[in-house]
Amino acid sequence: MAFPEKIGRYTIKAELGRGGMATVYHAFDPSFDREVAIKLLPREMMHDPQFRVRFEREIKMVAALEHPFIVPVYDVGDVDGQPYFVMRYMAGGSLSNLIEQGKVSIEDTARIIERIAQGLAYSHKKGIIHRDLKPDNILFDENDNPFISDFGIAKLKEAGGGLTGSGVIGTPAYMSPEQAQGSGDIDSRTDVYGLGVIIYQMLSGQQPYSADTPMGVVVKHITEPVPEILKLLPELPPEADAIIKTAMAKDREKRYPNTIELAKAMNKLAFGKEGDLTFGTDPSLKSRSEKITAQSPRVKTGVLIAGGVLLLSVLGVFLLRNQLFAPDPLSASDPPPSEAPAWTAASSPTATEQPAISFAPFCAEDVAFSVPQAQATNMVCTAKRPYTSVAITEGSTFEVLHPDGTCRIEATSRGNHVLSCTGPDFLVMELKVCNPPALSNDDLSQCSADATFNSENQCCVPVPPEDAGCIVIEVRLRGCN
Repeated sequence: MAFPEKIGRYTIKAELGRGGMATVYHAFDPSFDREVAIKLLPREMMHDPQFRVRFEREIKMVAALEHPFIVPVYDVGDVDGQPYFVMRYMAGGSLSNLIEQGKVSIEDTARIIERIAQGLAYSHKKGIIHRDLKPDNILFDENDNPFISDFGIAKLKEAGGGLTGSGVIGTPAYMSPEQAQGSGDIDSRTDVYGLGVIIYQMLSGQQPYSADTPMGVVVKHITEPVPEILKLLPELPPEADAIIKTAMAKDREKRYPNTIELAKAMNKLAFGKEGDLTFGTDPSLKSRSEKITAQSPRVKTGVLIAGGVLLLSVLGVFLLRNQLFAPDPLSASDPPPSEAPAWTAASSPTATEQPAISFAPFCAEDVAFSVPQAQATNMVCTAKRPYTSVAITEGSTFEVLHPDGTCRIEATSRGNHVLSCTGPDFLVMELKVCNPPALSNDDLSQCSADATFNSENQCCVPVPPEDAGCIVIEVRLRGCN
């Protein structure tokens, strides 16, 4: 379908989407030399004399929202009586695109929700309720950071008489019961409900209610219990079901009181802690892409220096131990090492003899240092980027043996660290996981200089090679583009 070459001063490059409420274009703003998105509303809305007043008032309120997790509105205008507003262009697509690629992990769901929840909490403090939360209205920038868009659109629909479904304002699949019933007493908890629906869909890949007609979906939101997500995904922790049921409670008094409390519950589920969430305008949380990027050269250099210091410290301990416990030089009358052990327990040393040092016995040949468990689990695409989860034994160290791959600890649960590994599409990388023996000062004195104490078996083993207690597994990433 043909689209206009220009809207106002903006040069139209492509059509991004079209719906009953508006058409969205990708455009270029020559005044500021930047890419933008333009939402052009139907001309028929302007037939209502009250709509222009309502449109200008609502869009100015939305444009005044200045928050790092809300898509900013740059400009407002009309062309030949057709209203439009100009927003930041989001190159990363929508949450709908992400869900179409498959179920979203608990960790990524929590990261997205924590940002969206903070943007909503800020707007609620300003007296603005979104009322049309859905995956289409959560957009990603080029760095995969999520933002909320389309504030006030539901209210503009109401003002212009644009109804979705059978006389219902908003999107039926994500409406709170009070909104579905047309209640005029809507507060911020209707957005809590919408987030609960989105969480259900992200984790399961489908909406909680379905019916043959939009109105049938509306009725189910009002009358039917919240579906148990564990029936679809029994592998999810029970807390996930409890979070969704609380967010989507029919009685809003039983929901989370605000979006921040919902986000804290998701963080607690995903990462074991609530996180530093804020109602303010300058949150310090890092974005999803920042958390899963490779270390900078400066960080890597610091790690190498710290590793060198640690290695020198360990060598120093061994050298000091050798100085403290070194045997006397053998005399001419001493038996050669092949005939007798260098060290024996002394029974009753004479006054002229140096007392021998008694060490722990040597271990049997089949005794070795334990190695950690490591297993790659699910492979997913998140905002067109591949991720593979890996479970390793808690306390283990890990190293990615490929320059293009990165892994980081996302959560610790049931004695395991859960790693999130990423890199280019179809990358196959090796992950080295180690369970290095922990030695105390007392352990170091249990064995001679050429051996190391095995505390599990209370015996001495030869000094292990560098890779003792380590395993290497293969981690594969799927293609997402």
